[in-house]
Amino acid sequence: MKLLKLSLLFLTLSILQVSCKDATDKPKEETPKTQVVAVKTDVFAKDVDANNFKNLVDSKAGLIIDVRTPEEFEGGHIPGAINIDWRNQEEFATKIAEISKDKTVLIYCHSGHRSGNAKKYLQEHGYQKIYNLETGIMGWKKAELPVEK
Repeated sequence: MKLLKLSLLFLTLSILQVSCKDATDKPKEETPKTQVVAVKTDVFAKDVDANNFKNLVDSKAGLIIDVRTPEEFEGGHIPGAINIDWRNQEEFATKIAEISKDKTVLIYCHSGHRSGNAKKYLQEHGYQKIYNLETGIMGWKKAELPVEK
């Protein structure tokens, strides 16, 4: 799927580059379009199910981040997780910036939506290895995996 998306991206950019080249003689305008072609291949971001996420947690593969609100976090969270509230964007950005970009990040929320957005944020900010619990803590609990308060 990722290969298909990359192929479509390069095809689209190639078509844009050819059509823009014919439309203008200004090389300065082509420079930004060329920069768009650059794709970070060193970034790894993957959505995983509860059992695979548990394996990552058990192997201490990385930092576990719960992006729910502090109240949700206090109601029960994955053992070893730290809380960085996605809804408080200023605090989120500040706390995330303190984490090394080469550190593996295991991220989750309630259902997978907020952590999916946080995963995109991390990718855009250069974090290199990100795992997202696709079903959130709901899926974790459904799989009867441990929660601590």
